[in-house]
Amino acid sequence: MDIRQAIQDFLTAHEIDNCRPSTIKNYRRDLFHFANWVQSTHGVTDTDDLTVTHLRGWIGFFQKTPNQRGEKRSDASIRSYGIDLLAFCRWLEREEVIVKPISTRFRLPRVEEKFIPTFTSEDVQKLLDACEDGNKQKPQLSKALTARNRAIVSVLIDTGIRRSELAGLRLCDVDRELRLLVVHRKGNKWQQVPISRDGFKPLHEYLIKSRPYLAKLGGKTVARREDAVFLSDEGEPLTVEGVAKLFQRLARRTGIEGKRISPHNCRRYMATTQLANGRSPLDVQRQMGHTTLTMTNRYASLTTQQLQRSHEEFSPLRARSIIEMKGGGTGYWDE
Repeated sequence: MDIRQAIQDFLTAHEIDNCRPSTIKNYRRDLFHFANWVQSTHGVTDTDDLTVTHLRGWIGFFQKTPNQRGEKRSDASIRSYGIDLLAFCRWLEREEVIVKPISTRFRLPRVEEKFIPTFTSEDVQKLLDACEDGNKQKPQLSKALTARNRAIVSVLIDTGIRRSELAGLRLCDVDRELRLLVVHRKGNKWQQVPISRDGFKPLHEYLIKSRPYLAKLGGKTVARREDAVFLSDEGEPLTVEGVAKLFQRLARRTGIEGKRISPHNCRRYMATTQLANGRSPLDVQRQMGHTTLTMTNRYASLTTQQLQRSHEEFSPLRARSIIEMKGGGTGYWDE
């Protein structure tokens, strides 16, 4: 089968399976890039001619080729290209488009696990203080956007939901009585996520006082169940890109250095703080929407507070009297 046709069939299959649009977008970009590369470099256009050498060559190409900014590509981004290609090859094998498997001997490149510093409580306060937004010549708009920004930061910090999950929140997804958010998770799953009183208060104030004003800017005077929770300065649903731009502005205003000012670092802060304070990893796993504890445990390793406390308690220097051995012990011997 022609590689490009196979890619299109692969994408269609994932669309039918209700795969996330962002995932399909990444598959489309990476796989058609691979099809162009393998044809121009090796003259291969048919899936039957693909070999593991082509897969390895594709990874090697990215390792040697700088990105559009002329910088060396990170190991993580190269690995993501390999993951998409590996998913495609395994699909070809399952669908029996190719008879001889090629994915079994293909190994993804190792990625260096870097330490990513997360926020402190002082950083969180700086983020909240920097939420003032909008044109001061339009005080009502500025006040509404400021309330929206504080609600966004508070929700992300308190619940640990993802940027896309926050942008996808609808009015019917907010339960004000039980303080629950109904979140559309990865894998097309819906999940109730609790939010604390401190996290819910800024959201409640935004929804009551500021969102109606922003909605009117978009020509809407009636709030409907399916309407987006967070709106732009034009009254339109706030997009994922809009949330990212907000955090770019917060990064400039706070002056926090050496840390990523991003929605995902809010997620890290929530997880590391709760794990360090003793919340059950199973509860944190569900809060974050992880299918297994493996990913949740990665967040546990980001903080040294709990490790430091336990080490202080069990320090060998403090336990000398405990481990001191008197005599030679007993056993089945004479000497």
